[in-house]
Amino acid sequence: MPYVERLFESLQPLYTQPWFPYAMGVIGVIFAYSIFKTLSTLPKLVMYPIIGATCAIICINWVYNRNEPELLTPIVDMIAPWLPSKV
Repeated sequence: MPYVERLFESLQPLYTQPWFPYAMGVIGVIFAYSIFKTLSTLPKLVMYPIIGATCAIICINWVYNRNEPELLTPIVDMIAPWLPSKV
């Protein structure tokens, strides 16, 4: 996909801007909200397992790669001995 590569190359100068992480965070929140609104049209028996599985995958990824947010480090430290780790 050469157009995706060109897009990332054109965005390269923005990565060093101080506002870029905040802009990506806002875009992520808007994306998550739209996904949640889409899932809320499904029956709750379908919606909650999808949300739970997504949260579990993110948590396991944090434990495996140890790239969790600093605020959650004590919780991940308690969980880490029982799950596999890359470290």
